[in-house]
Amino acid sequence: MIGGGPAGLTAAVYLARFRRRTLLVQDGQSRARWIPRTRNVPGYPLGIEGPELLERLEEHASRYEIERIAARVVRLDGQIDEFRIQAQGGPWRARRVILATGAHDIIPEDLRHLWPLVSRGRVRLCPVCDAYELIGKRIGLLARGEQARKEARMLSRYGAVRIWTHGADDALADEDVIEENVVEVKEREGTLMVECADGTAFEIDALYVGLGVEVYSGLAAKLGARCDEAGYLFVDQKQQTSVPGLYAAGDVVQSLSQISVAFGQAAIAASAVNVALLRSTPAST
Repeated sequence: MIGGGPAGLTAAVYLARFRRRTLLVQDGQSRARWIPRTRNVPGYPLGIEGPELLERLEEHASRYEIERIAARVVRLDGQIDEFRIQAQGGPWRARRVILATGAHDIIPEDLRHLWPLVSRGRVRLCPVCDAYELIGKRIGLLARGEQARKEARMLSRYGAVRIWTHGADDALADEDVIEENVVEVKEREGTLMVECADGTAFEIDALYVGLGVEVYSGLAAKLGARCDEAGYLFVDQKQQTSVPGLYAAGDVVQSLSQISVAFGQAAIAASAVNVALLRSTPAST
């Protein structure tokens, strides 16, 4: 297992319960750690914070014989039954690999001050996860081009939407679009103040950032795994990539980026790995 977010930890538990020798290599940078509270995870009607969810998944995994290494994998090569994984503390060999390296939301360097607001739930990254809690509110959207149109269309079902493109954007020509650079976003008595380079300021209730993601599929891509234009991995019905023996689950896969989806994909991938090994080796191995 490469990656220790919801998908990686779930797959590791499944493999351990299948009595497979399992190595989990993780760097502690799961995207889920930024979730202030998600109400889309089944079984948590009041929601659960991302760090708490990761802690619970870590505790679950600790109950099984899973070898765990805290490191970033820098190289993956080889082929089915002979994969080689290189990281600090390695190298290791594996017959099968499940990639759960995820993705990272893009926030411009000049707006890095938004990250603490993300962790407090004031700046948001996923309308699917939490737009419901903003019904009737004033919603800001920092996005460009077609992505801005798509997210604004969705968010408009919940509240009034204003778009900031953080610079010129010829693809958008709308009176609700502000092309001035955003220089600062401040909390103010339960609301947010968005300040622009021209001195104007706007009060909203929440701000979404929709500037895309960086997909961590490089390890698989270097092995020849098929990706789409954004870098998401294509997989088959068993979560296997175009490279035999290399599986993927979670946000690194071309699918809906949701924790419940990651859980399901991880279960499918781990089960497929177990069946593949059963077919190729004696049952006692």
